[in-house]
Amino acid sequence: MTMGDELLLLAVGTGRRHPRIRSENRLRIALSAAELAELCLAGRIALGTRRIEILDPAPIEDRRLSNVLLGLGRTVPPPSLHDWLRLTPRSLITEYFSRLEDQKALRSRRRRDAAGRTRHDILSVDVPRRRGVLDRLDTVTRSGPGTPPADPRDLALAVLVRVADVAPAVYPGVRGAAARRRLAARTATGTALLASTQAAAPFGEGDAESPAAQTFLPAGQLANELVNLYSEVTTGDQGLAHHLDSGGWSDGGSGSHHD
Repeated sequence: MTMGDELLLLAVGTGRRHPRIRSENRLRIALSAAELAELCLAGRIALGTRRIEILDPAPIEDRRLSNVLLGLGRTVPPPSLHDWLRLTPRSLITEYFSRLEDQKALRSRRRRDAAGRTRHDILSVDVPRRRGVLDRLDTVTRSGPGTPPADPRDLALAVLVRVADVAPAVYPGVRGAAARRRLAARTATGTALLASTQAAAPFGEGDAESPAAQTFLPAGQLANELVNLYSEVTTGDQGLAHHLDSGGWSDGGSGSHHD
């Protein structure tokens, strides 16, 4: 599973009678950020201050990620991080939902409502597989002084879970409050390290090449950009708000549709 697959699987809350996807408007762009994070950690791209730079254009094992890498390479001029995320297609959740269905990670049914719109009812989720992803996320929330450093991939996933507001689906209700606070604290530490690293040296120079910096740099950059994009929705950016209109997946028959 890619980081995007894992993020969507975590976003499907399982604490209700009918599973439902959490925070769809934010999740769509976070899925695109997950693709960039994975390409970054694979050494295929770098997130520059003005543009996304291709480091290695060779195809990779996952077809979806290879197509994203190909699209980045074909974009002229090279896209900025802001523009690439801002233009995330509305169909991205649908594409990842289909991927999870193909992998038997979840099961759904499609139906037409009275207005002729297609609705997707989530019937079941592969709980053991979701639990495996959650166990890795827990290694981030429980990390700290005296524990091994978190895996960079798991850290990036944890940052996206927090910023995209998926944490309430991962750690639901009052019982999950402590875990949500730990997640926020640990991912905030990563963003703080990003800021101190950039202040010490520009990207690609000096301390920015240290293992700790390389762990937090992509996750911190993506988190900052996602926060900026989400804030545009609430401050009257009509263009972005149009692309983030409400839509989604029904919880067994009472939700909204997704185009």
